Amino acid sequence: MARGFAILAFGSVPLFTSSALASIYCHEEGIRLEVLGSGELALDTPRAAGSYLVWIEDKARVLVNGGAGTYLRYKQSGADFNDLQAIVITQIGLEQTADLPSLLMASLRSGRTEQLAIFGPSGNDTYPSTTEMFERLAGEAGAYPEMRSLLTRLSPAGYRIRVRDVETPGRKRWSQFATEEFKLSAVTVRSGNIPSLAWRVDTTDKRVVFAGEFNNSKDIVAEFADKANALVISHRLPTGARGLPLDFYVTPEVIGRIAAKANVEHVLLGSRGWRTFGRENATQETIRANYKGHQLYANEEECWGI
Repeated sequence: MARGFAILAFGSVPLFTSSALASIYCHEEGIRLEVLGSGELALDTPRAAGSYLVWIEDKARVLVNGGAGTYLRYKQSGADFNDLQAIVITQIGLEQTADLPSLLMASLRSGRTEQLAIFGPSGNDTYPSTTEMFERLAGEAGAYPEMRSLLTRLSPAGYRIRVRDVETPGRKRWSQFATEEFKLSAVTVRSGNIPSLAWRVDTTDKRVVFAGEFNNSKDIVAEFADKANALVISHRLPTGARGLPLDFYVTPEVIGRIAAKANVEHVLLGSRGWRTFGRENATQETIRANYKGHQLYANEEECWGI
């Protein structure tokens, strides 16, 4: 697997910080990773919830999560919705899905005719499955009747979405979607009682892993992310964190161990939260104790060539 990450400067803070630069550098050949949102659900930050686009040869092919702010950021990215081939979801929660209804409704006016695949976790007694969530939104008795055509073929162009659950829990790797350009795979990760998935996008010679929120209790992510060009992890906890949050998120200490064990080229710290802002130097030092590769902090609409 070829390894490389084309950015202007390596280190904890990438040089690209403006949306204008991000847009320019996503519209090029090769494989590119765009940060649509880099934060969490919070009123005191201008960041959208964590979401990402994978660009392949100047086309946005995979959207990872669609939480608060994704709708606006997607429009700002310049991505053509007709190019999108899959939406993958790490958890069924507001932070991962809140803007999907708006984005999908707007897509009805995009001229799209091809079916769109959407994959996410199955449910449990507390959380609905991905298919159940969409049924509650757009089904016969759903909250948004205007979305109903997306689950049928009633839209003028015949465009519809195809929603599928990926079973959680379990250690079996899911890999049931592929195109000529890329293959998707997923594994169950643990984050409290929330059904959760880590996702991987493989092209001919590149690999990007979106681990999302997880506690690493089964040490699954390192194997799943083996030799990835980029490993994206939600950065919610500071060095030395204790207590209940450890059931849901990993600390910088654990991030460093995972990245080193997987021998990934770059770690991208996304979905940044109130506990970690202002502590970037401490985080970087902690991760570096185990992992000598490149660390990046996600910011809105940044884009990197892989």
